[in-house]
Amino acid sequence: MVSSSCKKLSRLEIIYSCNKRLIKEIQKSSPQILPDSLKVYLEEGHRNETIYRSRDKDLDSKLKALTADAVKLYHLCKGQSIEETEAFNILARMLKEQTVNKDSMVKLKPSKEVRPDSLQNPTDPDATYRTKGNKGHVGYVANIVKTFDEDHKIITQYDLKQNTYSDQKFSKDTINKLGKQENEVNMLVDGAYYSHDLSKEAKENNINLIPTGLVGRSVNEENAGFKDFEIDEKEQVVSKCPMGHKPVKSTFKRGAYTAHFTKEICDSCPNFPNCPLKSQKKRYFFQVTETKFHRAKLMVEMKTDEYKKIASKRAGVEGIPSVLRRRYNIDHLPVRGLVRSKIHLGFKISAINCKRLIKSRLYSRIKALASIFHRHLSKIFCFQVTAAA
Repeated sequence: MVSSSCKKLSRLEIIYSCNKRLIKEIQKSSPQILPDSLKVYLEEGHRNETIYRSRDKDLDSKLKALTADAVKLYHLCKGQSIEETEAFNILARMLKEQTVNKDSMVKLKPSKEVRPDSLQNPTDPDATYRTKGNKGHVGYVANIVKTFDEDHKIITQYDLKQNTYSDQKFSKDTINKLGKQENEVNMLVDGAYYSHDLSKEAKENNINLIPTGLVGRSVNEENAGFKDFEIDEKEQVVSKCPMGHKPVKSTFKRGAYTAHFTKEICDSCPNFPNCPLKSQKKRYFFQVTETKFHRAKLMVEMKTDEYKKIASKRAGVEGIPSVLRRRYNIDHLPVRGLVRSKIHLGFKISAINCKRLIKSRLYSRIKALASIFHRHLSKIFCFQVTAAA
């Protein structure tokens, strides 16, 4: 999460700020069309009087009054040259997001109906609102991709979006940017970046999508009976049950595998009490969704030592957000707006990469010097031993 440098405003402040910005614009270019009732916005102390020196019980009446002023300003500027200004467009956007036409009247929406991507501050129209970890954020969200092997590590991709952009969309974007890989590649991601559909899409590009955790309901699916059934994904059928019995009939429809087993075989099976079959009139019925089946299999795989060893390597990217905050003041950018903020983030990513490159070169030189020193030291030691002998 990357905070915008703009101030977090209340609903009252947002409407007031949009009104005042447009009134100032009108006063500059077309003061003759500005009615006296709206000129009070230009008086010193009017903002404090309207916003801060009000009691809670006056809030609704003030919101309605400011909204009425906004509607008056909108109709006043409609068809005028000032309609082309940024201040007018921002006010028009605010009215669209904060109000609704009902019974030929413009009324405020209930606060719960205002979308997170609505205007948060007129000085940064691109910033959006998102709640994460029981904390509200106004601004953007950054995504960082680090490529590494045994000897090298470097940030190869970064992106900045409005903070309503989901983690899974970032994951999909990264897969598309990487494209088809000649050699198999492991892509380590946080659980929020993973889904079964994304995993399938990555596999088509020769990429293994490896989550370090899974989000969703905490269900003990690794012990579910359906995970031991053998499924042929190419043919899209259930091949065998855990005891090796083939179904009489199997289909795949609407993302779910189904199979029918004979009662005679199942009733005599020692594993039947643990089998997730449902009894029907003539047969036993088995069904599991493709997503649920793969999630259960993945949860079992995640407990293996080999998987844990691979997944642990993702910890290397976890320190980058901390570095960006502590050393590069990412939450206090001197600019506003998505494009400008993204450019500044790019400069900071470049600085991190340059430092890593310099350290890597220095380390390789020190390592080479140490190797030469060790080689010469061993020769001197051998000579001294020989001379002593």
